Amino acid sequence: MTKYLTIAVFFLMIIPFFGFVNSEDGGELKIKVENIQEDKGTIWVGVYQSRTSFLNKEKAIIEGVKVHHNGSCYIRIPKLPYGTYAVALFQDINENGEMDRNMIGIPSEPYAFSKVPPSKWRLPRFDEVKFRFSYSHQLLRMRLERWWE
Repeated sequence: MTKYLTIAVFFLMIIPFFGFVNSEDGGELKIKVENIQEDKGTIWVGVYQSRTSFLNKEKAIIEGVKVHHNGSCYIRIPKLPYGTYAVALFQDINENGEMDRNMIGIPSEPYAFSKVPPSKWRLPRFDEVKFRFSYSHQLLRMRLERWWE
C-alpha cells in the first residue's frame, strides 16, 4: 500500500512540470515560429480572445521579437488566462510596424495564423483559426508563409 501511495505522490508532484495541471491564473503560451527565411525585421504577434477583437490591434495582446537568424524562434506569452484564442503574426521585414500589402491588397510580408486558414483569398475568421489554451505550458507551432507560395 505504501508503495502505491509513494507512486501516486510522485506523479502528483511531476505533473505540473509537463503542463497537465492548470493554475488558476493562467499559463505560458510558447509560440514556435518556423520557416523564417530572412534574418531581419521583427516578428509581431497578436493574440485575440474573441470574434469581435480578431485582427483589431487595439484589442490584442501584442508581442514582438527581433529576428536575428533564419530558421525558427520562440515567442512567449506569459500569464495568459485559459480560454479560446486565435493568433496572427507577421514578419515586419522593413520595420515599418505594419503588414505591407501590394496595390491590390495581397500581403507582401510573411505571415501565419494559429491554424492554417481554409482560403488565402480572404482574411480568416476567428472560428477558423481558433484554438483552446488550457495547459500551464502550451506550445503552438506556426509556419511563416508568403501569399504566393
